[in-house]
Amino acid sequence: MAARRDVILKAIEDVMRDQKLIVDDTTSRPTEGIIVSQPYTFIKGAVVSQSELSRYAEVPISDARGWTRGRYTLTVEVQPIDGTSANVAVNAKIEGRTDGATGAEWVTLQSRGTAEEGFLSALIAAITGAPPPGRTVPNP
Repeated sequence: MAARRDVILKAIEDVMRDQKLIVDDTTSRPTEGIIVSQPYTFIKGAVVSQSELSRYAEVPISDARGWTRGRYTLTVEVQPIDGTSANVAVNAKIEGRTDGATGAEWVTLQSRGTAEEGFLSALIAAITGAPPPGRTVPNP
């Protein structure tokens, strides 16, 4: 991204707030360019959880769990290239919750990139004033 690191870090916090994500101050390291969100529950309810969870993560077909919730945690890392540009990486940890006889369990699933792409598009729009070419800014 063509912007100063401090501008990008501020924009990351603003976009997280706009998307109702809360910055996790205990795991974030802004001085190192790392901002981490607290887990964000994007879906609740057994009826819709399986299909909505599948939008965000690879859900094993052989897995006949009763998914009741889905959440993700974003980690955004900013690495300065020079004074006016930086590399930005967005990674999401996607988790699905099952409520079984032994209690509730959060299971980490392989991300499809939906949460990362949505956040990165919103970040680009916040910094440049326009969405990336050929993209719209989705609402998570």
